[in-house]
Amino acid sequence: MLVEPPSEEDETTYILKSETNKKHLLKALENVEKGNLIFVNLDEYEKIVFESQIYKVEED
Repeated sequence: MLVEPPSEEDETTYILKSETNKKHLLKALENVEKGNLIFVNLDEYEKIVFESQIYKVEED
């Protein structure tokens, strides 16, 4: 089992190291500021994911 020691670097700093991730994060922040939000019903999402996993298991 590989266990990495805790890092002093926070998630935002880590994300900003990658140019692609940085662009994605900045675009997400821009969308939040503009109110361009997508609301997801997590209960419904979990139900869909769970049902698709059951189907996949039955298919095998």
